[in-house]
Amino acid sequence: MRNNKGITMISLITYIMGLTIVLALIATLTTFFFKNISAKDLNSDTTQYTKFSSIFLEEINNKNNSVIECKSLNNGVSYIIFSSGNQYTFNANSKCIYKNKIKICENVEICDFSYTFVDSKYKIKVNFKTSNIEMLGDNAIIYNL
Repeated sequence: MRNNKGITMISLITYIMGLTIVLALIATLTTFFFKNISAKDLNSDTTQYTKFSSIFLEEINNKNNSVIECKSLNNGVSYIIFSSGNQYTFNANSKCIYKNKIKICENVEICDFSYTFVDSKYKIKVNFKTSNIEMLGDNAIIYNL
């Protein structure tokens, strides 16, 4: 009769080879998914526009919100103030957009806020330009509040 006292050398080698193959497969898949991510992509123009749009849309979708004041000054500053107390300011010198005093976008060349009051609704127009995105004039972003 055979003596069954543990793992045989053949089964140990088989387990080690199997684990090596599984680890190699996981490493290959991980490299495939994460090789295109870099810090530079996080500051791209598209990302900056997406951040601005999502934060500004959240403000627009706020119920019972209205525009208190909206101005474009000669020194390159444009701002809009809502009844919620939030102010969005673009500073041409720093090329940044701020929500209150928190920077939400950078590397923005133009961001000009304006609005009209039509049929008891605010129509907010934002001219937005970065090095790759140009939404100005007839192509400007229009939000209905």
